[in-house]
Amino acid sequence: MSTPSSIALVQNPAFGALLLWTFGKAYQQEAVARTAQLPAFFLVLPLVYHAATLKHITSTYSSSGLAQVARKLGEERELLIAIHGRAVKMRDLTLASIATGVSSTLLHVEYKTGHVRSNEARPPKNPERLKYHVSGADKLGRWFARLPPEQPFSLLWVEP
Repeated sequence: MSTPSSIALVQNPAFGALLLWTFGKAYQQEAVARTAQLPAFFLVLPLVYHAATLKHITSTYSSSGLAQVARKLGEERELLIAIHGRAVKMRDLTLASIATGVSSTLLHVEYKTGHVRSNEARPPKNPERLKYHVSGADKLGRWFARLPPEQPFSLLWVEP
């Protein structure tokens, strides 16, 4: 029996579902009575699972917004350009995380509208080593909610 890699211990559908739920919950708290569109969820894991990008997210004040993070990432241009490639590479993980979220009732996908709702839930307390990932997902949810649905893709140079 092989031991899972350290990447697999963090980048797995169960933790991904928790991060996506956190993103959606923050989005819904920021934009009352609105839910995030499905494509937005495909940006969360590529941003939060990348250490250098996560550092820029967590070091940015919540009030500053996504444009400030994009500006910081733009100072190291390769970080901004690489987001699109990571989003493509992580599609399967994001889909598996959404499926895990739906099957565990953390998430609900409204298939007619393409929106995803984070349901009321009380997930277990996060381990200390993962608090920055969860905090990053929360900030992203709030920042995305303040923008028109297509603007996060534009700011982060990602084609939906």
